[in-house]
Amino acid sequence: MSQHSVLRALAVICYASSLVAADGNGLIGWGKTMYDPTCAFACRGVISKCTLLCTPKDSTANHGSHHNPVSTPPECFTSDNAFMRTMALCISTYCPPNGAPPLSQIEDYWYSHLGTGSIGNYKYVPTISYTEALLAAREDEANGVMPPSNTTSGGDEHSGHQMIRARHEGAPEAQVGTVSAHHTLPTIRAKQPLNVTSVIAAKDWMLQYNGMRNFELNENGHSTYGITLVLVALSLPVLTYLLRYIPGLARLRTWTHFSAIFNYPALWGTKHRAPVAMIVGGGVVPTRGQALYITVISVLNIVFLAAPYVTIQPQSIFGSWKEQSLSVIGCRAGSLALGNMVAMFVFSSRNNVLLYITNWSHDTFLLLHRWLGYWTIIQTVLHSILLLLYYQRYGDYAAELTQLYWIWGIVGTVAAVALWPFSLLAIRQKAYEFFLASHVVLAALFIIGYYYHIWYCFQYKWGYEIWAFIPIAIWATDRIWRLARMFYHGWRTARVTTVEGSNGEYLRIEIDGTQVDDVVYLCFPTLSWAFWQTHPFSVVSSFASRDTTQKMAAAKLAGNHTEKQDDIEITTAAAKPADSESNSKVSHASSDIVPRATIICRKRGGLTARLAARLEASTAGGLCLPVFVEGPYPSNAISQLSHCTTVLCIAGGVGITAILPCLQTFHAPRQGRLFWGVRHSSLVDALATEMADLPESVDITAILRDELAGWPSGGPIGVVVCGPAGLADEVRYQVADMTRRGITKASFTLVDLAFSW
Repeated sequence: MSQHSVLRALAVICYASSLVAADGNGLIGWGKTMYDPTCAFACRGVISKCTLLCTPKDSTANHGSHHNPVSTPPECFTSDNAFMRTMALCISTYCPPNGAPPLSQIEDYWYSHLGTGSIGNYKYVPTISYTEALLAAREDEANGVMPPSNTTSGGDEHSGHQMIRARHEGAPEAQVGTVSAHHTLPTIRAKQPLNVTSVIAAKDWMLQYNGMRNFELNENGHSTYGITLVLVALSLPVLTYLLRYIPGLARLRTWTHFSAIFNYPALWGTKHRAPVAMIVGGGVVPTRGQALYITVISVLNIVFLAAPYVTIQPQSIFGSWKEQSLSVIGCRAGSLALGNMVAMFVFSSRNNVLLYITNWSHDTFLLLHRWLGYWTIIQTVLHSILLLLYYQRYGDYAAELTQLYWIWGIVGTVAAVALWPFSLLAIRQKAYEFFLASHVVLAALFIIGYYYHIWYCFQYKWGYEIWAFIPIAIWATDRIWRLARMFYHGWRTARVTTVEGSNGEYLRIEIDGTQVDDVVYLCFPTLSWAFWQTHPFSVVSSFASRDTTQKMAAAKLAGNHTEKQDDIEITTAAAKPADSESNSKVSHASSDIVPRATIICRKRGGLTARLAARLEASTAGGLCLPVFVEGPYPSNAISQLSHCTTVLCIAGGVGITAILPCLQTFHAPRQGRLFWGVRHSSLVDALATEMADLPESVDITAILRDELAGWPSGGPIGVVVCGPAGLADEVRYQVADMTRRGITKASFTLVDLAFSW
């Protein structure tokens, strides 16, 4: 082995060990480069499609990319002397005045990109080094070269070479060097045969340089604005949550007034949870606070789609500004769709980390998930339309239609568009199981379509696949945590009974051996064909006494409630936890207490209707079913109310089940008040035990207006509501309206415990 061969081998080992990926890792502009150094890539771009002496004759193989096909294999580029000498001479001429990359960078390019072009690969080692090729090219330049005599039979196949002195024309976007003009060298033309050392005209090189630099700058922008969109979408909840740590902010009258105007009310009208426009599929009106978030995301989507872009003309890739605009804006729309998609997947997750580090509710995240979904669909459609127009006007549209990347792009686009009508509120309410199944299938098709769209177009060359891996990882992680929660609780048995006196309207679900609170998702694998589906429920209590029956507790409470037309107004009283003899018994006589999750729910459609039907068909007076418990998922209500000195709870019907955990956390000296509206006394009797366990501070007063109007200004009050949409919207409107009009001076925090889809 020659000394030069040994040096080349050592150089390759050095570069390959220090630079695992010659172009970096990550997204373009964020860890990955496309054309670095651009001057060298431009040299190769001009001559890469020229046929070399070792180029296979009549070859149909594509050794480049779909959009940049090359018939010459990598091994040919790294062994052809004419190609390597021409490349070395071009790099030496044009790189010094255009970035002046150091020799080490040029050598790394030589060993990693000479054979493959845009994507580095140290597998293809050139037979001579850059320095050796340059010395040989300079010698050819000094002595003059002629085409080999054995390659010109049957005609002049090198007519594309101009045997003239090299001339370098001025370039508006790049500086050009000089070539020694003491001797003649042929000037190469793209796509013509190359078998002698040649020079590249300044104009040809400049066009290639401008095109590559322009293209990479815009690709960097696509990545940057897509990532920015993700970061803003995910950081806004955290930033708004951090406002609570500003000392005294929650007690300021100005802040309360601001929230009453710009945060709590519905964007328009009085409806927030109550659906609107059901004739066209339905929807909910966001609160003004939610609308501010939606506005920020919408403005970013519009601004990032509109600008900024880099336009350099003339260039080799796009022939005009109009041609470039269609392609570049279409690609930007695709990147923005992916940015929206990542945040959308985070917000849809039950194990969304933002639920644990902010006080935003899952209901809010689901609403914003839908809006991010709208923008994902819009940007996906724009990407498809603009690229379609581009290939119809400036490309080979007929050829593109047959490509697999194009077909999978259509699959992804159609799936994204179909998600919208299949997710309308009317569908979610009337056929939840169908909505859920179709939602998962279409979302999976969208991700799969995008993944193969990228794979068949670029493979793993430019990092676009990362946008697919992130939502897949989010989805998989969420499902793994769900299964882990289920396996933690194990296989359980749920006893389902009818709440006595409710005429089958309310059901009681009791699960022994399970200690959970707040919200859980229950899976009844034997109840329907959709054995994998889970549904959310609020847990009323986590424990049960062995010897205290429901009727005894109901009798204890019977003297403390009075029927009032269609509503029941309830006052509860119990001794303070620290002084109560019965509470002491609960604390110390642990043998009298057993873990038991108790859930009260109202019969509606879907799962609860099937439970009621199965219960009605049962002859044993109750129904026992296997169940998996997923949870608990903590509510953010307690976190939002942590600074409040008093809590005012308003519950409607079975909404009391979500209110009770909030009240249980309020002990003296903090106070709590409860309003509970029910249609008949069955729920009162069913929840007698839980109501009896409330702290002494729970009290009955008149109506919301009287409460807030007469409230002292000593500390913030938490207003918690859970119940029918109409009730929740009325409370939201009244509290904000009273504050705006100055009827109440109380600083407050409004918590709406909603469980919507």
